[in-house]
Amino acid sequence: MLSNWFLIGIGVVALITTVYAVMMMLFVIGLKRLRRNRIVEHISWPSVSVIVPARNEADVLPWTLGSLMRQDYPGKWEVIVVDDRSDDDSPRVLKELSARYPDVRIVRVDENLGASPKKQALAKGIAASNAEIIVTTDADCQYHPDWLHVMVSHMADDVGVVAGLTIFELPDFESVPLWQKVQWLDFFVQNFLAAGSLGWGHAASCNGSNLCFRRKVYDEISGYGESAEVISGDDVLFAQRVAANTKWKMVFATTADSIVKSLPVGTISELMHQRLRWASKGLTYRGSMLGFLFAIYSYYCALIALPIGALFVPQLVVPTLLIWGGKIVVDTALIVTGARVFGQQRLLPYFPVYEILHVVFTPYFGFAGLLLPYHWKGDWYRTAKLPKNFAGRWLRLGARIPKLKKQKVFVEQ
Repeated sequence: MLSNWFLIGIGVVALITTVYAVMMMLFVIGLKRLRRNRIVEHISWPSVSVIVPARNEADVLPWTLGSLMRQDYPGKWEVIVVDDRSDDDSPRVLKELSARYPDVRIVRVDENLGASPKKQALAKGIAASNAEIIVTTDADCQYHPDWLHVMVSHMADDVGVVAGLTIFELPDFESVPLWQKVQWLDFFVQNFLAAGSLGWGHAASCNGSNLCFRRKVYDEISGYGESAEVISGDDVLFAQRVAANTKWKMVFATTADSIVKSLPVGTISELMHQRLRWASKGLTYRGSMLGFLFAIYSYYCALIALPIGALFVPQLVVPTLLIWGGKIVVDTALIVTGARVFGQQRLLPYFPVYEILHVVFTPYFGFAGLLLPYHWKGDWYRTAKLPKNFAGRWLRLGARIPKLKKQKVFVEQ
């Protein structure tokens, strides 16, 4: 009787694997469809404001702004750095940088008035701007000199949002720990899945460190709207609201000049908190996206259960190997395509490790992000309201974790 139940279960998982394979192939085709993007050389280039929210980023701000100010954009542009309640040396550093770079303006946030400090900082920076095009990024990034030029050149008349790829900056790639390389591959996969989705015109996700949109689009959907109360999601929730409430198109830039490089987290503890934060906004996704994510979580849980079941039911060994083999083949095709489209082939050797880890940790963080507290920018946040004893134990544990610090970088003067 037990084996019969397992056989029924494996039949269901095999069917779901077939559906999964079809969906991943659609992502592959979507990536290839990005070649259809229209590039426009505007007769009159629109004005641009680059909004950089920054909280306690004194170590990296000279590095980031030094890269930003090398932009070769043919129109009028500026950088607005929003100092979000920094209590490190950021105010002094920003004062010096604004004196060095006339096109840099500083806006200060003195108190958190909403649930999402980052969205509040972004909204204040956008409110201080009169530019036609808004570009958001993070305070720990590097840019190609043609970054703004390329992003805005994707703004055809019917395009309201241009998303770009963000990857990690690991200059000494060969010597960094394996987990850092796997983290890079995981981050890269999340980004190019968003690109593949946009290849079909579907706004599943994007990254706020490399996002460009028209000011009129932002005004049309009333800024961050109700999603302003959600801690995370200044990017994906914004894009989904644009898709649901406007007729503007969204595209994904694929050229090397459009790629932004960001600093990865420096420790596994920071990585855990980052992934919890990213997952914490899951219940605010629109219905189709939420259903897709929970289907993936459930499927991965079944994949984990299969080899465990095969230990007790030998007849399941071959079907388990076939199902896992099919998934690996499909995922390989997807990741190789994404690596080729964005020129990131050096990540491919780390795919086998990633393939196993992401099946285990994707459902874990997907559910844990809705329940567990996480540490971000010096504060603790939690999506769900948990029993006091449980939450208290976790928060006491968190109190013993040293304050997280940004990885220091050497700044070229």
